[in-house]
Amino acid sequence: MNATLFASLISGGIGFLGVFVGSVIVPPIRERFSRRRDARYLAIRVICVLDGYIEDCASVALDSGDEDELGCSVAQEKAPPPPAYPTDINWKSIEHSLMYTLLALPAAAERAANYVAGAGENATAPDYSEYFEERSKQYSLLGLHAHDLTVDLRKRYQIPEIANREWEPVSHMREELRKIAERRKERGLAWERMKQSGGVS
Repeated sequence: MNATLFASLISGGIGFLGVFVGSVIVPPIRERFSRRRDARYLAIRVICVLDGYIEDCASVALDSGDEDELGCSVAQEKAPPPPAYPTDINWKSIEHSLMYTLLALPAAAERAANYVAGAGENATAPDYSEYFEERSKQYSLLGLHAHDLTVDLRKRYQIPEIANREWEPVSHMREELRKIAERRKERGLAWERMKQSGGVS
């Protein structure tokens, strides 16, 4: 094989290799980096939405009402609307299971609001304790679920926690759920005692 032919073969091989790398290998690598960048951007934007939602849920969960001029308990904190995610994020950049869980949260918030409204319709004046208890429970559950989602996103995409927070809403919501569970347990035990003593037919 003469030197000219050999050089041509080498040149052709290098050219083919360059085309192969550029058209077959590089695009998937570029797409993977782009997808990862889009996913981290999505995580940052969604976390910012959820962090605010968590604090709003905690404020509602801790609201036991205040008496109005008629002596009836009235809520002091307005329930937050379902979280509204940004429209400039690429949902296809994250896993389908995570996408579903995030997108299902607004619907869960609407269902919770319906539960609370139902409790309000059947609550007893003047303190409306059934309403406030259900309200505290539902918004604590929503806030803690949103918190779990931010923990997952932060872990996946190396996003730091909020620094220098004035208060820690998560522990307050957990404590509210604990107190509600205790109250409901006590009511159940009292009901059983009444049945056993013949006070309830």
